[in-house]
Amino acid sequence: MRNLMVWCSIALLSVPALAEETAQESPTPAAAGDTEVAQVEEAEIVNTPEVTVLHTDITAPRATDAVGSIEIEAIPAVASAESLIPTKFQARIERHSADEIYELLTRAEKIAAGQDEYSTEEPVILVLSGEEIELFKRENYRDHKPLVDLAARLDAFNIIDVKVCNNWMAQRGIELTDLPPFVDNVPVAQQEAVRLEKAGYAYF
Repeated sequence: MRNLMVWCSIALLSVPALAEETAQESPTPAAAGDTEVAQVEEAEIVNTPEVTVLHTDITAPRATDAVGSIEIEAIPAVASAESLIPTKFQARIERHSADEIYELLTRAEKIAAGQDEYSTEEPVILVLSGEEIELFKRENYRDHKPLVDLAARLDAFNIIDVKVCNNWMAQRGIELTDLPPFVDNVPVAQQEAVRLEKAGYAYF
């Protein structure tokens, strides 16, 4: 009986000590909760930059309002200088003289040969609409042989295309048969010049 009482006393003394030891080894629920909140708060500090690709008007740059964000804007392509250089030409005739026509024919030959600031593979158009038409009449060939021969040679090599105003010739009684065979006619010179300009023929 005495032994039984001694054993019970030892058991009662061991229970509080065991409970205290278990409490020290296991974290309290409140402490675990505090750790989880701290981890969440730490995770919220990380800020990843946002990348925004704009698909709107590329000609109007926009500044970003969001802190830490990056905007990528498309930049329009700039047309190259070569694409702006004309490749088809018509002569601008102002003085309607033999010297001017000869200068224009010589310039057309240089353009076709690539010896000018411009170059082309198309015939250079000369639309005659004044006294310069008289230079090409058969009866005046001896007086203007160098000019007419140069025009004939350039036309034969498809370097130039000479056209005369039919309206102007009709007013002066000139027939197309009075001119060399390489000369063509158009109804109205001004209308033909406008048509050529709309077709991309630049003046030189």
